[in-house]
Amino acid sequence: MIKRLSILIIFILSIGFMSQAEFRYGIRLGGMFANARVKRTPGISISGKSGFSGGIVFEYQHPNNGFATDIGISYTRYTIKFRDPQMYPENFGRNFLEIPLHFKYKFWIPKFYDLIAPMVYTGPSLLIRVGDRHRTQVSTWRCQPGWDVGVGIDFANFIQLSGGYRFGIGNIVNNFMGCPDASIRSDGWNIAATILFKF
Repeated sequence: MIKRLSILIIFILSIGFMSQAEFRYGIRLGGMFANARVKRTPGISISGKSGFSGGIVFEYQHPNNGFATDIGISYTRYTIKFRDPQMYPENFGRNFLEIPLHFKYKFWIPKFYDLIAPMVYTGPSLLIRVGDRHRTQVSTWRCQPGWDVGVGIDFANFIQLSGGYRFGIGNIVNNFMGCPDASIRSDGWNIAATILFKF
């Protein structure tokens, strides 16, 4: 009996804390416009291609100010294309699980409080490569960290529209066309729409 009562009390307190702290969950859909920074790849041209992203997100909104944090996980697909003068174009990249952690600040407009809030965000993100077939010419690291920055707008604590840029951190390839010193960093613009619901 005491055990059940303790569980009930913890459950009630958790509900109250979540309500006060304004936890939300939702769906995020967007597009990715890949870019690549390259070094020491003689005679080889590299370009990015657009893609898409979709997944779930969880947001914590501080109840007394505009600070918020969100973390998500999504399937992201985009491609980096390289071309050698003596070969047909080839692609790498493609399929990832993306895990971003964003720290946001929302500037609530006094006359439209809880209706419209421009926001800025920044934070780390991690791309985990999945499902690519093996290539002998290009070998990429499975985990590819980056850093996101962006702006957006929050409508009524329900819909968020955002756009930003992801800076790749570190070299994404460990073997590229027999060039041991080759360096490629995967960057990209992104846009997203998020629909949030309260727990």
